[in-house]
Amino acid sequence: MEISNHELKKMILYRQRLTNPSDDPLDVCSRLNGYQAQYNNLPEQAFAIRTLEKAYQDNNWRQELVRCWSIRGTLHVFARSEIPLYLYKGRKIGQRDVDDIRSDIYLAEEEKQRYADIIMTALAEKPRTRNELKEITKQAGLPKEAERSVFNPWGGLIRYLVETGQVYQNYSANGTYVKMDNFQPWEKEDAELEIARRYFTNYGPCSIDDARYYFKRRKGVISDWIDKLDLETVEVDGKERFGFNLDEPGKDLPDLILLSGFDPLLIGYEKTENPFLEQEYMREVYTYTGLVRPSILVGDRIVGTWSRVGRKIDIDIFATLTKEELERIQHFLHNVER
Repeated sequence: MEISNHELKKMILYRQRLTNPSDDPLDVCSRLNGYQAQYNNLPEQAFAIRTLEKAYQDNNWRQELVRCWSIRGTLHVFARSEIPLYLYKGRKIGQRDVDDIRSDIYLAEEEKQRYADIIMTALAEKPRTRNELKEITKQAGLPKEAERSVFNPWGGLIRYLVETGQVYQNYSANGTYVKMDNFQPWEKEDAELEIARRYFTNYGPCSIDDARYYFKRRKGVISDWIDKLDLETVEVDGKERFGFNLDEPGKDLPDLILLSGFDPLLIGYEKTENPFLEQEYMREVYTYTGLVRPSILVGDRIVGTWSRVGRKIDIDIFATLTKEELERIQHFLHNVER
């Protein structure tokens, strides 16, 4: 079966809940394998644009969320009940010595184990914030320099405790750490196939290159998943794409959507082939430092980036706009600023 690039875009936007928002923010988050969460406020926009307003305003669902390293080894937000899925058996952890129990340039292994025990003892009493744990380990003798091992900004010993299922971090503003009991991770093959199934169902139709970019895995691994999942195929502009229920059409294109930073619509596809972004503007969105900027989607293409300055939306348009697209943006900004 062959479909047009236009049909592909409509299908993807529909499956990612950008043209049919859900009344269950946890369900959408689960379908999309969580939202990347290096920066505290970015997942909120991903939730907001995919959820009906009444459901989004209900704070109860946020209490079910955690922050944890998962796909691509990056920090994500997802439901606490899915920790065993994403932290499956045999998953690679601790890419750096500082993110593991191994000795690093700040602490020897036996010292790290001592501070791990101190943290676990403190959390057995009650949940603690990062600052509270810093104070507890400081009182136990942790040198200031060695905080770069235990509480590294990009991981550290606390990451090791999270990735081994001993601790989880709440999604709340203060990000309290909680001792995890009875951790029973999924088997590796079952977990990887479930995560891949969600990807091809809700990001699809996707190419093998898209999946390699998203998972950071070899082509052979992706091909094996495709075979085991028995995916359907379509052809778009001469390239084979894979997914489920590919005869289901999408809905009308959106007028205007403010995508989050590291939005699934941007990280789910090979960046040089993202169907929503003209390649001459790729570096406006995907920076050399690894940042994926919050972007403006008008219809079926990304036309600029945005940021919030106080209560105002500051925009940077890099694409040539039609008269209708310009009017949509002006209308949106007028409503925001009122």
